[in-house]
Amino acid sequence: MFGAGALWKARGSKALHGTARFATEAEVRKAGLRETTGIIVGKLRGKYLIFGGSEHVIVYAPTRGGKGVGVVIPNLLNWADSAIVLDIKKENWQLTAGFRKQAGQEVYLFDPFDPEGRTARYNPLAYVKRDNPTDLYDDLQRISGMLFPIEGRTVDPFWTESARTAFIAVAGYIAETPELPFTIGEVLRQIAAAPDISKHFKGILEKRSEDRPLSQQCRTAMNDFLASSENTLQSVRKSVSAKLGLWLNARIDAATSANDFDLRELRRRPISIYLGVTPDNLDRMAPLLNLFFQQAVDLNTRVLPEQDKTLKRQLMLMMDEFRALGNVEIIAKGVSYVAGFGIRIVTIVQSPSQIREVYGPDAALNYMTNHGVEVVFTPKEHTIATELSERFGYDTVAGRSRSRGLGFSRSSKTETTSDQRRALMLPQELVLTPFEEEYLLKGGIPPVKANKILYWNDPVFKKRLLPPPSLTTKNQVSDARIDVLERQVETLRKALNERIAREPTIEEITAPVQVADGEDGLIWEMPDGTAVDLTFEGIDLSDDTTVNQQNAETRVGAFFSELLDGRSEGRSIE
Repeated sequence: MFGAGALWKARGSKALHGTARFATEAEVRKAGLRETTGIIVGKLRGKYLIFGGSEHVIVYAPTRGGKGVGVVIPNLLNWADSAIVLDIKKENWQLTAGFRKQAGQEVYLFDPFDPEGRTARYNPLAYVKRDNPTDLYDDLQRISGMLFPIEGRTVDPFWTESARTAFIAVAGYIAETPELPFTIGEVLRQIAAAPDISKHFKGILEKRSEDRPLSQQCRTAMNDFLASSENTLQSVRKSVSAKLGLWLNARIDAATSANDFDLRELRRRPISIYLGVTPDNLDRMAPLLNLFFQQAVDLNTRVLPEQDKTLKRQLMLMMDEFRALGNVEIIAKGVSYVAGFGIRIVTIVQSPSQIREVYGPDAALNYMTNHGVEVVFTPKEHTIATELSERFGYDTVAGRSRSRGLGFSRSSKTETTSDQRRALMLPQELVLTPFEEEYLLKGGIPPVKANKILYWNDPVFKKRLLPPPSLTTKNQVSDARIDVLERQVETLRKALNERIAREPTIEEITAPVQVADGEDGLIWEMPDGTAVDLTFEGIDLSDDTTVNQQNAETRVGAFFSELLDGRSEGRSIE
């Protein structure tokens, strides 16, 4: 009858099943985890573990695992260079923006859904070069690829390519039409406006062939877009509208109408941009957030720091809830080379499976292995703990067993020793890891068993918790309505100037202008039947003016009085 034997660590050089162990202090230092600047990844023996150099960091942290208190906030209170932060719930802005501003950073909060309109603005199309058609359509191709990615083998690529062509054609037309706002919102309006999309844009091509001809590139793109049947065109329009549906929201349209910061300057001077989004808006904001990160990387991977000595700053991408962004293609493919441009990525997910779900097994493996350090918090799922246990490796231990004789003589006993395999950390041990502890995995050294940073319990970080900068109230939705009004007035101005070019009749000069109540505002009707529907509600006339229907109508009425005086005198309206 055999009894359970004792296990102890095997001595000597023999290691049949491996020699897994945790890293020593010397190995930690040699691995570059004791630098004075870089990405903070934890604490060991009371001192910070700081990963210098240019490599990326990936964090595996389950829900409520402490990713904010242990990784995000400590780094934002320590990182001296530029940063883009995906800020779920806007807690990072509240806790770290004040210190970063005090340290000399430009800080911006891009928060389109703020009910008071307090958001920095970001216009993706502002980075498109419009000086010549070659650059214009090259840049539009880049953006169309970001907005309309190829979505696996289940979707016919024809529809994706057709949507890209439609976007390029319409955006190109808008870019070559200065009186139109060059925004994604305007692209959507142009595509969705006319019931007969073919007739609408063919009419534009015909008219512009006589007056202000469009570039050959624009005409080629537009003809390619319009070459399909009416049914196909309608399907393409639906594909574009579906992808750009977020811009039907007036707040999004307004917040992407101009730029308050320049993504091209992130490696030249210290700039921090917080992408504020509440959890309930994360899914619908994902296309815009995805575009933001892709464009930031694209604009900052065109020139190496060695080629431009003004590029002295690194850029950290703090990508919390990375999976929620969907397929950030330029980052997934560029993770192996963006470090050379001074971009460091901090990817935060709940588990490796989340990356596999989005990118597939091969691309996910490539993405994960291109991170220099992996930070692992206490796993909650047994499958994850098992995978982690396998990666930690096995040690060789000696197993001792005893046996005794059977029958009448039970006095004979034997004892045998054999090498056995024992995981450095069993799955059940990993799931019992205390909240305050974590593990680091880095190539070239054994796993590091470390302590998690708790910023609220760390004297260095506690004193850096400052109130966030004040946000100016600016109703961007009202600004967007003003833009609409200005375009309506411009239409009327052109019509009037065409009539001013000839001698007005006495009837035209003396005829009254009819003003009627429209559904949402006023309708100004000229004697020849020209009518413009003007909407005033929600217009912010100035920073210190309370907006209401009455004072808006008064201001616009004064404008039209001046306009009509000019008309009666036969002078051009400026």
